[in-house]
Amino acid sequence: MLAPGSPADPSRIRRGVRQLEALGFRTRVYAQAFARRRHFAGRDELRAGALRRALADPEVRAVFFTRGGFGAARLLPLLEDDFRRAVPKILIGYSDVTSLLAFATGKLGWVTFHGPMVATDLPDLRFADRTSLLDTLGGAERDRLRLGVSLRGGVAKGRLFGGCLSILVSLLGTPYAVDLADRILFLEDVNEAPYSLDRMLTQLRQAGQLTRARGIVFGEMAKCGRRSDLLAVLRERTADLGIPVAFGAPSGHGRGKRTVAFGGRVLLDATRGFLQSLETVVSPWPSPRPYRKLPAR
Repeated sequence: MLAPGSPADPSRIRRGVRQLEALGFRTRVYAQAFARRRHFAGRDELRAGALRRALADPEVRAVFFTRGGFGAARLLPLLEDDFRRAVPKILIGYSDVTSLLAFATGKLGWVTFHGPMVATDLPDLRFADRTSLLDTLGGAERDRLRLGVSLRGGVAKGRLFGGCLSILVSLLGTPYAVDLADRILFLEDVNEAPYSLDRMLTQLRQAGQLTRARGIVFGEMAKCGRRSDLLAVLRERTADLGIPVAFGAPSGHGRGKRTVAFGGRVLLDATRGFLQSLETVVSPWPSPRPYRKLPAR
């Protein structure tokens, strides 16, 4: 467990780690997770170094992140070669962590996971979200997410990809921009006014990205303005794409913290309102599984 961007409350980190251990995970907490330098959890080199060690360590099977904020994208030039050399591992997070997930999935073909983070979510994780985390990472079942609103009906199959909308847009024009063609696109965000969402979706359209997706699933879009205005913008910006579009996936910044696999094959049924995983992407493990604390690094 480490912090790739902004610092988190140490007490929340410790509570989140205890929750992971209670769920049966063996834990290794990198000391860097508690560092603080302005709005970062330590200098870029310190944050990159912790992730570099986690990627190279054969004992580390999954990397959980403390929180979002800002800073993960600054690590990509420092870690690109390390990612390319690494044996694929489970990476799980959302928000600012989207830049790391996008690189690993979009550029290298890894399966990554849009799911809860240690300090932000794990201390207060609800039962359904804990179950989703364990089932998805443990290969126990293929999860089905209920979606709240159909913006355009239809059915599509493809590999799921996406994350935080503002982070994906910030990667455009950089070497780390990812191709969204033939994907079921998952987009979510927080604290963005409807006009801001309009601007970002327009940028994705004009960059030729939305027009090549097979389907679009929006998250709960927490604190993104009045619901009627929000839905009007999402519907208007996607109405002419000719693909199924749905709203309300409970993963990311909203109340729901379900874990979904980016790079995994899914079925989007925007008419009946669900997103169904079509494959198990992690080898099953025994559950509950005993754990031991790994030494800190």
